[in-house]
Amino acid sequence: MITAGAIDTSRYFLPAPLTPLFHTPGYSSLTDTQRRRYNQLHGIYVNEQILFFEVALANNVLSALLRLAPPSDLASALRRFRADEAAHAAMFRELNWRCAPTIYETTDFHFVRAAGGAWRLLGAVSRRPATFPLFVWLMLMLEERALYYARETLRQRGSLAPHAVATHARHLRDEVNHVRWDQAVLDWLWPRTSQPLRRLNATLFRWMVGEFFNAPKRAALRVLDALVAEFPELEPRRGRMAAELRALGAQPAYHRFLYARDIVPRTFDRFDRWEEFASVGRVLLAYRPGAS
Repeated sequence: MITAGAIDTSRYFLPAPLTPLFHTPGYSSLTDTQRRRYNQLHGIYVNEQILFFEVALANNVLSALLRLAPPSDLASALRRFRADEAAHAAMFRELNWRCAPTIYETTDFHFVRAAGGAWRLLGAVSRRPATFPLFVWLMLMLEERALYYARETLRQRGSLAPHAVATHARHLRDEVNHVRWDQAVLDWLWPRTSQPLRRLNATLFRWMVGEFFNAPKRAALRVLDALVAEFPELEPRRGRMAAELRALGAQPAYHRFLYARDIVPRTFDRFDRWEEFASVGRVLLAYRPGAS
């Protein structure tokens, strides 16, 4: 069981619509206490997601980009970008430890899990952005979505735990620059990439988003399992709730809460510019080419 300390657990950690179970039929049958705890558990998982992204991807990609000798103004931005991401990693690591010290005393990841071989492979390819610029596209999309999360959190600050509001406010200040710098990197790097390699990267991007960054799958089910562990009376309904979570992947209405054009406008606008991404709507169901 995840326990909390020195954190206001009487409030939600995120706006409810930013959690996947909210979009399932079974959510309405949960008690207020169960909904609040689910929200908190999912909020902790989101912190893990951000930490994983910054530890496993951002530092590798940014350090490798600097070795490619970008223009001096971009190199300066990338050095600051890298320092920001290290600070964010420390912030989310400390926050999760405060939320669940018995879980995070010895590990950074409880819901997000990667086998040793997968971690090493991700590390190897993310250190080669000239060959695999798809990671810059991924950074842009995820950081735009983080902006949306932060703005929604601040918009509903009165109903949320103060620590969550403060953390997302700090994240928002830096992510505005990060989104701008991601675009600058793509404008420099993507046109320098050969068309066959661009096509390969667009294919890999679609696969990676569909497998890890789209509809609820493995980690989302672990959040559900954590909720059921704290509320054993939910055990008979666990299978149905899990099936409802998985079903969200095929529902366009749910996808509009993930990566719609008003959530990741710069990413979608750049998809429009490059023919390699014409079929990205197969996994990003809210994307339609040229629908600005």
